Amino acid sequence: QLVHEVAHLAVANSKKFEISVPTLVPSILSGITSSITTLKTSPKNRQDLMEFAVAGPLAGMICSILVLSYGLALTATADPGAVQNFPGLPLAVLRQSSLGGGLVDIFLGNGVLNVPASAEGAQLLASTMIALHPFAIAGFLSLFVNALAMVPVGRTDGGRVSMALFGRSGSQGVTFISLLLMFALGFSGESDLLLFYFGFVVFAQSELEIPMRNEIDDVDFSRALVAGVALFLTVLTLIPMQ
Repeated sequence: QLVHEVAHLAVANSKKFEISVPTLVPSILSGITSSITTLKTSPKNRQDLMEFAVAGPLAGMICSILVLSYGLALTATADPGAVQNFPGLPLAVLRQSSLGGGLVDIFLGNGVLNVPASAEGAQLLASTMIALHPFAIAGFLSLFVNALAMVPVGRTDGGRVSMALFGRSGSQGVTFISLLLMFALGFSGESDLLLFYFGFVVFAQSELEIPMRNEIDDVDFSRALVAGVALFLTVLTLIPMQ
């Protein structure tokens, strides 16, 4: 999260608009739900808003993937006695991210996250803990938190990206669709983390961002491409493993 906020601050300073001190929002599921960073003065245009919004989550996700991979490598090479003393994450939580869970499968192998399609499988999903190096746990949770920030809703970073790309009216439609998808995935039991985040954004982040000084000029293709990469990582992270 520190990398996320430093990236936001760097862009805001370079584009000469002011932001508030981040407010961390705790979570009983992941430690941190998100952080709220308010724009105190308006960005010059949609392109500046785009660069600010995408910088934090993208930098955070890349850093999280590196930390997660390093932690998984340490887990895979640790001796069995040391692994027994590692903390763990529930199998059900690890399977809530295709990207994070996929990395766990790649590094640890042996189908460590596989669950039989049976009643025994459901019980296994609810009760199994996977021992991981603390770096791996920090990287996994940070990856999920940074990806949540890119969900295009209201004043989240993803909502700001949506406004930069589609304008004010278009972003309202994107927000509505995103909320429906989050609620559906969370309510179906596929992702408790998404359901918790749905409640947070509805009550704290659903309003649109403050006006920019110029909301007419479009975002250039290179910035849109960077946003596309960030959204791709977001989707891979938030879609549960099947």
